[in-house]
Amino acid sequence: MDKGFYSKEDIDIMNVTQLSRNSSRVQELINFIKLNNYTKIGIASCISVLSIALKMKDILEKENLDVYVVDCKQSGLQGADLSENLTGALCDPISQASYFNENNTDFNINFGLCLGHGILFQKYSKAPSTTLLVKDACHKHNIMESFA
Repeated sequence: MDKGFYSKEDIDIMNVTQLSRNSSRVQELINFIKLNNYTKIGIASCISVLSIALKMKDILEKENLDVYVVDCKQSGLQGADLSENLTGALCDPISQASYFNENNTDFNINFGLCLGHGILFQKYSKAPSTTLLVKDACHKHNIMESFA
């Protein structure tokens, strides 16, 4: 395998990942954030799990991090603004990414965004991002239940 595909920055991320793992996923995330000296964290939340995202905000703030939370409907985007086939209030993952970009977050967290919305959020986010909570309403957001 050609190791030339990995930049120095990529290798640095791999090294930090090695140092931050083998904890709960939340603790692993905190370790990763701290090892990278990130201080401004964005949480892009689905409105349906906003209360849980706010608990995550509290956890991160206790780690002395500056945390921004934006729910998917906060922009007020209406379906008719995009297409005659869409109605009502829409999720707006591009607006979520733009908000974090404007606030110069160092690292962003996808917290329960729908699959396509998460893809758009991560596409437009200038800061690196990860998914912490995967939305799966059928299994109370525990995707592994699908395999049980």
